[in-house]
Amino acid sequence: MDMGATPRARTRPSLELAEKQLPSKRHLEIILSKLKILETPRLRLEQYPVSAEAAAELLYMAGFEHDDLEGRIIDLGTGTGRLAIGAALMSQANIIGVDVDVRALELARENAKTAGVKVEWVKSTIDNIDGTYDTVIMNPPYGTRTIHADTRFLDKAFQLAPVTYSIHKASTRTFLARYVHESNRRVDEARTMSLKIPYLYSFHTRRWKSVEVDLCRIVT
Repeated sequence: MDMGATPRARTRPSLELAEKQLPSKRHLEIILSKLKILETPRLRLEQYPVSAEAAAELLYMAGFEHDDLEGRIIDLGTGTGRLAIGAALMSQANIIGVDVDVRALELARENAKTAGVKVEWVKSTIDNIDGTYDTVIMNPPYGTRTIHADTRFLDKAFQLAPVTYSIHKASTRTFLARYVHESNRRVDEARTMSLKIPYLYSFHTRRWKSVEVDLCRIVT
């Protein structure tokens, strides 16, 4: 799915990635699927984990197709670290994972050790994060419990880096495209896929729920 932009042609992975023996997308998905998630997430924080499938797709878009997993990478709202750990498996970049929940970060550290990668974990709200990065990766809150939670994450991402990879509910596509345009950015590429969310909260009635999401590459 394209939001009015022509996707860039696929490029060859950088020498750095090639030397690291880039895992296949399927292998990456398998590794990420084995990482732990929070068993008692906090609804207020909208702690819905990104699926291993969606994480692998987003990271392959970033690292293999666009060479954007280089330099300094930050994962905002990292949770238990799937995106940050996947990025570390894909590259030799300096990866930082940020989350406000200490329980999530404890699992993220454990997951990184299981995956055999190094990630810097930071306990903080996104408001207290500053600095300059090459790329932001994130699965932000969708704003269903706290209004505009998704745009807070986008605003911070745009402050930190020229390139953002972000996951959003497909139902907000029109709003997102307008918001990005008003922020003097553009959606360079977007893909739609089903994100499988496991039973996590008491109001869930099924073991799994599928939500249509857009995986977006947003640039200046």
